[in-house]
Amino acid sequence: MKKEHGMYLAYLFQTFIGLNCIYAFVAGNLVGFFSALIMFIVTLIPFFVAYKMKISFPWFVYFLIALSLWFHTAGYIQGYYEMYYPYYDKIAHLVSGTTVALLGFIGVLFLDRHWNMTLTVPFIVGFIIIFGVALGAFWEMYEFLVDTFLGGSLGGPMQNSLTDTMLDMIFVLAGSILVAIMGAIYFHKHHQCCNGESMTGDEETN
Repeated sequence: MKKEHGMYLAYLFQTFIGLNCIYAFVAGNLVGFFSALIMFIVTLIPFFVAYKMKISFPWFVYFLIALSLWFHTAGYIQGYYEMYYPYYDKIAHLVSGTTVALLGFIGVLFLDRHWNMTLTVPFIVGFIIIFGVALGAFWEMYEFLVDTFLGGSLGGPMQNSLTDTMLDMIFVLAGSILVAIMGAIYFHKHHQCCNGESMTGDEETN
């Protein structure tokens, strides 16, 4: 099937991550190099899953994953977190929160499709928000542990204050609520599709 044009946005940000990886290696920043390399590999996971399971994700799933990982990669390697603090950091958490919530929504649609869970709109909304915020909380715990035991990450401390941490969580929550609203609208209009043709479809579009 013809490739969706939006996929090129995903490829673009994958390329940006790869360029950051090369930049870090040339600059002798080995920690940044391996971090960017891992981020790049993670962007390939959705392609591998889609291929192995013979399914197709919408193009914006690939794009948001690549965009989220680029935000964090460039933020540390290029110093954007410090250069554009606090705006860059908050946008990164908003995008990441949206991405994680979207993955949670797609995941629960798969469960509904294969297990016939007969989900309701309130459950969908609650699950998406809880899933997004929970993973956001785990990320903040990770930042706290890195600062506590390793003295920070590439660009210094990952958490600057309690206010900074709470704002991060609020932006993650905002992204999760956005996905929850859109997911509820989609699920309400296509609830019959969840037991037949799911959001992901049966044909490979990538």
